[in-house]
Amino acid sequence: MPENRSSTKPELLATDHRIMVGGTERTYSQVTAAPSRGQGNPNDATEISAVLIFLHGSSQTGQKVRAFSGNSLDELAESSRVAVVYPNGLKKLWNHTRSGGGAADDVAFMAALVDHFRRQHRDIPVIVSGYSNGGQLVIRLIHEIPEKFDGAAIFSATLPRAGGLAFADKMLPLPVVMMHGTRDLVVPYRGDAGFLGLGFRNRGPSAPETAQYFAARNGITAPPRESRLPHRAESGRTSVTLTSYEQAGRDPVKLYTVVGGGHVVPNRHKKPIFVLGRSTQDISAIDALVEAFPALRG
Repeated sequence: MPENRSSTKPELLATDHRIMVGGTERTYSQVTAAPSRGQGNPNDATEISAVLIFLHGSSQTGQKVRAFSGNSLDELAESSRVAVVYPNGLKKLWNHTRSGGGAADDVAFMAALVDHFRRQHRDIPVIVSGYSNGGQLVIRLIHEIPEKFDGAAIFSATLPRAGGLAFADKMLPLPVVMMHGTRDLVVPYRGDAGFLGLGFRNRGPSAPETAQYFAARNGITAPPRESRLPHRAESGRTSVTLTSYEQAGRDPVKLYTVVGGGHVVPNRHKKPIFVLGRSTQDISAIDALVEAFPALRG
């Protein structure tokens, strides 16, 4: 977890914003550290060094996933100069596959957000991350507008079934972090097969296959390294294995497998909803993000 730079945590400033994208008003919430007295506006370029975009799951909003993850990602704003941004999908959903025909252009929304922050705060790093349906949109963004981001993180989402990548691929490498529970009943670890494994005859790619795909896409040919993270007693029956794809001159890919974990965003502040399965204390979303992306350390 990022270290606090002082013994007193700064006050957080949460604000709601609107932006027009292709004639449609889109909204997002932004969390930053409130400026100290005499330090001016929190939106000044000198106040923010990086942006983390976190995309909610289906039937959620930005504020809902913020609470769902125990407000844990807000620690990035507390301990460093990171703006944590929670966009809202239209009708609480992200369009991760369709194009045209009146479909929401969430790719354009994300591109507009990145351009907005880089105009305001110069050419700062932007990391995009998402949970469940939000993670599915991240997969699409990696293919369609990878040049907009400095890294991507996918929580509880996998590649779509064959034929599901119905969009352009610019084939630009990007560092990728994944986290997935082996007891995820919504997006099964062993492959997308619908809720409780029902709904499709053929499973889609598993979480390990998704990680392998991104490693190959980044040009990594070296075999992965596996390690087990230190176990904390409060994690109970869960444990975490890290599979790292790394090679000199290539953007890395990391998969955190939460053994016994469910369809959750692991954090150390809030217990998951019972029906979504167990979380773990051996790793948290913020731990993985900070480890993978130094820009988030402020």
